[in-house]
Amino acid sequence: MVGAAGRGDAPVRAIAFYLPQFHRIPENDRWWGEGFTEWTNVRRARPLFPGHEQPKAPGALGWYDLTEPGVAERQAALAREHGLHGFCYYFYWFNGKRLLERPLEAMLARGTPDFPFCVCWANENWTRRWDGREQDVLMAQHYSAEDGVRLFDEFLRLFRDPRYIRVDGRPLLLVYKASLIPDVARITAIWRERAAASGVAEPYLVYCETGEPTDPPSLGFDASVEFPPHRHHAHWLNAQVRGLDPGYTGMLTSYRALVAQSVSRDVSGARRLRCVAPSWDNTARQGLRGTVFVGSSPELFGYWVETMVRDTRRRLDGDERLLFVNAWNEWAEGCCLEPDARYGTQYLEALHAGLAAGARLPVVSLERPRFRDVVRDTRAEIDAGELVVARHGATPEDGAHGVSVVMPVYNHERYLGRALASLAAQTLAPCELVAVDDGSSDAGDAVIERFARTAPFPVTLARQRNRGAHVALNRGLALARGRTIALLNSDDEFHPRRLERLSAVLDDATGFAFSDAELIDDEGRPAHGADADSLRAAIARANAHATIVETLLARNVAISTGNFMFGRALLDAIGGFAALEICHDWDFVLAATRHTRVLRVAEPLYRYRLHGGNTVTMRVFTGLMDVERLLRRFLATLPTHPRVDDLARARIHDQVEDRGQKGLMPA
Repeated sequence: MVGAAGRGDAPVRAIAFYLPQFHRIPENDRWWGEGFTEWTNVRRARPLFPGHEQPKAPGALGWYDLTEPGVAERQAALAREHGLHGFCYYFYWFNGKRLLERPLEAMLARGTPDFPFCVCWANENWTRRWDGREQDVLMAQHYSAEDGVRLFDEFLRLFRDPRYIRVDGRPLLLVYKASLIPDVARITAIWRERAAASGVAEPYLVYCETGEPTDPPSLGFDASVEFPPHRHHAHWLNAQVRGLDPGYTGMLTSYRALVAQSVSRDVSGARRLRCVAPSWDNTARQGLRGTVFVGSSPELFGYWVETMVRDTRRRLDGDERLLFVNAWNEWAEGCCLEPDARYGTQYLEALHAGLAAGARLPVVSLERPRFRDVVRDTRAEIDAGELVVARHGATPEDGAHGVSVVMPVYNHERYLGRALASLAAQTLAPCELVAVDDGSSDAGDAVIERFARTAPFPVTLARQRNRGAHVALNRGLALARGRTIALLNSDDEFHPRRLERLSAVLDDATGFAFSDAELIDDEGRPAHGADADSLRAAIARANAHATIVETLLARNVAISTGNFMFGRALLDAIGGFAALEICHDWDFVLAATRHTRVLRVAEPLYRYRLHGGNTVTMRVFTGLMDVERLLRRFLATLPTHPRVDDLARARIHDQVEDRGQKGLMPA
């Protein structure tokens, strides 16, 4: 989808769904009791387990009434200050009868606030669903071509407002449940015809994915928009929460899983706009039948926003770069950006930061690059001066016998001397060391230069600006000349016999090997403590699986890229390392299992250092998302995996289901 402007640098516009049910109307007084507004449900909510944030109380804006002067202006000022482009008002129309229209109509009449808006036709029946009586219809929705014309004439009045949000000049119009409309393509055709007859650009029509998505053009729409938490594969957490109200019949599930599934969802070929949600807890409406997503935080929400901005920039262009937020003020669903008593404006600040970071960071492919492209790009960066290469000693011939050791380096000056010494002490000397400094701010490159003067093998030192471990690894692989490649982290160490032992097990059938690892501390002593004990136990459990594929799916028992040794020819089959920020190593070894035998050598030939600066401990949220993405990618290929038989596939299915990740399995 490319906008008419074709602007590759167009900003992503964030639009929040806006609920107008914060003022009294006669119908709600009659149906729900005198004085009913959305706040009625919010105030009567009660906590259902220790730490459950109910009732959820508003912050700076207070318990407002949308008919009070100044409320809309304060909302718009907060939204604009924190990066929101506009609001999407829910528009309630029941065959000529409007409900909750006063906030929108007042905004139109006043001409303020000067803040962009669009509308979403909330076309469901109004029922007593909140009381568990969905069959009790309060206001029915009927559909006909004649009603479609009358409704669209209402929209035309809105479209003429200069604040109305447009996509390449076309007014943006959403429909909440298009699937409820009989012959919906006929209705949307009528709307387009009506727009042309009225001299207005035809609307840019978007339906909300409140059910299974359908190709938008088949329904007469231009695009769809996600609507979390709809379509989420829930992780049932009720049994894991102590002190849960015994009368609770709803579901506690994982906000982290909601984010992970969204981030890992492949929408490359879809006409889809992305949507994020700061949290979700509808027990204020549903009580003991409600759904609560536990684990939401401003930090995780900000990560979700950033990732969706980058995805939107990658797929869309121009005015079609839209990101929706569910919602600005769905207080009774625990789903709001507005300040609350606990977090204040932290979710708004996270939105602002996520929008800015997503706009600033480069858009990169998360697939493994073809190795010939890695080589090409490396040469281009050398020619452009972006990768500066210094070789010490005679460079081995391309494809030389022996082992090239590739070492990505980033701010590990403290440990580099020991890593290099362990390499020099090998009983089988490497044919070269290729070190790539990834924009370190310490003097690690000087340590390598001093080592190179007396090293018993050639040393290549390449320097680049900080690009990430996957880029440093790929540059090192492209510069390496040996027929066999071993990787070494700049803060870890090799056992003296490591290269000798692993080289001996590699052959035409076994193209990839790793060893058990000894966990060490800052000083090189055996690591102790909860983290070390937990990692050892997890690796032991994974190693108990029947096959190497099952083991590696349970856990990356190799722990790190530094524990990899493989034939250079494997790179032509699986490519380089993907731009996964944490789990590029796990993704790489899982990919290797499809193309060669992967062997674990049950000797502690790698010394893995646990310390406070380990990358994986510094980017927890990113790592969680990486895991979901790579598992989904690998599991999609499982039916055709050449080294997984039917019994192993069945065991893997059980393994994934036991971990609560059934939603990652292909249908």
